[in-house]
Amino acid sequence: MASLLSLSHIGKAFDGVPVVKDVSFEVSKGECVAIIGSSGSGKSTLLRCINRLEEPTAGTVLFKGKSILSYREKDVRSRIAMVFQSFNLFNNYDVLGNCMLGQLKVLRRGRKEAEEVAMRHLKEVGLEGKAHAKVQVLSGGQKQRVAIARCLSMDPEVILFDEPTSALDPEMVGEVLSVMKDLAHRGMTMIVVTHEMSFAEGAADKVLFFDEGYIKDEGTPHYLFHLSSNPRLKAFLGKS
Repeated sequence: MASLLSLSHIGKAFDGVPVVKDVSFEVSKGECVAIIGSSGSGKSTLLRCINRLEEPTAGTVLFKGKSILSYREKDVRSRIAMVFQSFNLFNNYDVLGNCMLGQLKVLRRGRKEAEEVAMRHLKEVGLEGKAHAKVQVLSGGQKQRVAIARCLSMDPEVILFDEPTSALDPEMVGEVLSVMKDLAHRGMTMIVVTHEMSFAEGAADKVLFFDEGYIKDEGTPHYLFHLSSNPRLKAFLGKS
């Protein structure tokens, strides 16, 4: 199967200090890839290089066989959408408005179609009843589900999740992971930077272990969590 995304020898440095180092991997259509590793290991920076929120200092990212540099930035970010750990919702719009804005401004959809698409995806994440609620009154879990519905409303081909549960209270984590697992099972192409090992083991097709800017191990969830003898991975997972 041809890769939807292909990363080849990606590097990223800030002020001459390398953060991501010689990273290569491929993602097929419908695949869920989880990226695990300690905080500060370069995971989120790598994710931002994929949709040009950061420009790599080395290597290439191919999307559907073409360099992402050949696409307009707004096209890259609508095709390869991102869900952030801090939600990044607009407080001056209600829930529905947040899910319509990108459709109106970037995809140039009419208001009626944009509203229908937004409502369909709000229903998918269990928030159709909050369509006209102000963002400020929502719980953290609800905000993150709105952010996912907003992404889905742009009809992306890939969704990048940057530690989507790290800003949530423990009781809200489950509701967001449930939506993400459903997306994975339905065949949405996803790359998920996460500290939720249960999600990585139960929902991902492939897991990458990041350490000090490198991919130090990779494979199926069963391999990484039960068979790998990598000492850094075992230390990260708390296994002897």
